[in-house]
Amino acid sequence: MASKAQSSDPRFGVLLRYLVSHRLFVYLGGLVVIGIPIILQRAYGTELSPGTRTAIVVVSLLVMIVTYIGERRVGSDHVDERTGESTESYSLRLRVSVATAIVGLAIGIYVAMEVNVFSGFLFILGACLFGYMGYRTEESDHDGV
Repeated sequence: MASKAQSSDPRFGVLLRYLVSHRLFVYLGGLVVIGIPIILQRAYGTELSPGTRTAIVVVSLLVMIVTYIGERRVGSDHVDERTGESTESYSLRLRVSVATAIVGLAIGIYVAMEVNVFSGFLFILGACLFGYMGYRTEESDHDGV
């Protein structure tokens, strides 16, 4: 049986599978595209209008969100073929720690580009360690420790 995303519109399922197969490019490319206005301003003194910057961020985030939805709906190895539902279950603690790490990463990138590179690096390092802590805690819970 096909997943919910595939059964509603076959073209949308094809789009989701395409985005999922190129997800690393989508996520990293989205971050690069979001940072381009800041790079243009620092390197060349060219400043984009606030509306243009907002449009760039919104479109990039929408593409990344659709890619994530594709991972959850038609993603690679974690979908039950019979029901189309996800076979993975993540604890609330892991989800909160990963979400917090992502927010810390975004703040770190902003601080590194706008305030101070060293302070931004500390935020990024802390975010990575926080996310790692969540995954490590999840692994130890499954091992029975």
